[in-house]
Amino acid sequence: MAVQISALITEMVKPSKYIPPQTLSLSTLDNDPFNEVIYKACYVYKAKNVVDDDADLPESLLKKALSDLLVYYYPLSGILKRRESDRKFQLSCGGNEGGVAFTVATTNVELSSLNYLDNIDSDTALKFLPELQVGDGYRPIAFQVTKFECGGFILGIATSHAMSDGYGTGHTMCALTELAGGKKKLTMTPVWERQRLVGEPVDDQPPLVHGGTTAVSPYLPTDDWVTERINIRPESIRRLKEATLEEYDFSTEALTTFEVISAYLWKSRVKALKLDKDGVTVLVFTTGIRNVVDPPLSDGYYGNAYINMKVSLTVREVDELGIPDIVKLIKETKKNAHSKTYLQKELAHIENTIKMNLKIKRKKDGLCLLTDVRNIGMFGPMDFGWNEPVNFVPVVPPEIAKTINMVMRPSRLDQAMVGGVQIMTTLPRDAMVKFKEEINALD
Repeated sequence: MAVQISALITEMVKPSKYIPPQTLSLSTLDNDPFNEVIYKACYVYKAKNVVDDDADLPESLLKKALSDLLVYYYPLSGILKRRESDRKFQLSCGGNEGGVAFTVATTNVELSSLNYLDNIDSDTALKFLPELQVGDGYRPIAFQVTKFECGGFILGIATSHAMSDGYGTGHTMCALTELAGGKKKLTMTPVWERQRLVGEPVDDQPPLVHGGTTAVSPYLPTDDWVTERINIRPESIRRLKEATLEEYDFSTEALTTFEVISAYLWKSRVKALKLDKDGVTVLVFTTGIRNVVDPPLSDGYYGNAYINMKVSLTVREVDELGIPDIVKLIKETKKNAHSKTYLQKELAHIENTIKMNLKIKRKKDGLCLLTDVRNIGMFGPMDFGWNEPVNFVPVVPPEIAKTINMVMRPSRLDQAMVGGVQIMTTLPRDAMVKFKEEINALD
């Protein structure tokens, strides 16, 4: 179905109180060149069950809430720019120039006709998302509300990863909906404190290499990519956990859904891409470091607070090892994230990369990035009068989408999926067929 967007009206929303002009610095993790990308997401809201003619429209509530939010999160109304001297970000905010772009649009269809954006293609999803691009001085966040004939709407957000990680963005969105719902005080007070995650370059350390591989796929390079959102049912996850616990006694530590899903997805992706047996494939997953810092970061810290952990194996090893063996390797790797020494080393690596202005290009056929967005606040609580969103649809930049796999909560519309997960992955078209066969084998 062709979706037509009309009546796009954009205005700059400013803080509801005057913010004095100021310039802020960001952390090493924020300054990582690999974080200078724009992530976008749609929150899908059904129409109200009971229509109140005197109630404010969602865009009116959200626009006023955003203005109040920017009093607390005033850096979001600023402009990000890298200094030429050291390639570090500086954020200019406050004064009369600050603001966030807020677009209101209407469309010619009902949300149900799009299945509430479940398995929507990226080109269609982008219609419901605001424009925001990395540039020589750009604003870190933008919003769009798209209203449907049925009374439902989509709240679209675009945000710079340099400003916040998923946890930070999630809590910003929850704060926005708290204010839109009538709260006068935020549950969580935001803090800046970016100086707490600043490292120092070390001359004798090589720069950080983000997961280059040597494995080669016969399907790559290609321009024929497809993205799928695939459900993994709770029963399948339970069976994976039971099989793993039969091999290893993890009684002293929890066996997580993320760990067993990571192992299974990595094996499935390697098979689907038909990577050469002697090549190296790398699983990269993100791990939060909020409690590694001493004292721990405040819950209100909304900057980047994660590091990438890596497991490298030959393709032959991934094929031959069982799921329990790979889970064990993932668990062992995760332990490094709890080390203050390891964190400082990672910060030093990133500082070296920034200082040397390196652009590392290595083969990515065997690179498998995995991130878990189920419990970072990106999907509730976000009820400000229209109940919780029934779906959350991330839209990843095309180049990043080719290597990243997202573990998400499934749509709230499918009660059979409670306790299950949804995977969003992008693969060459022919490889996707084999990948889906591997996932379906879990049922």
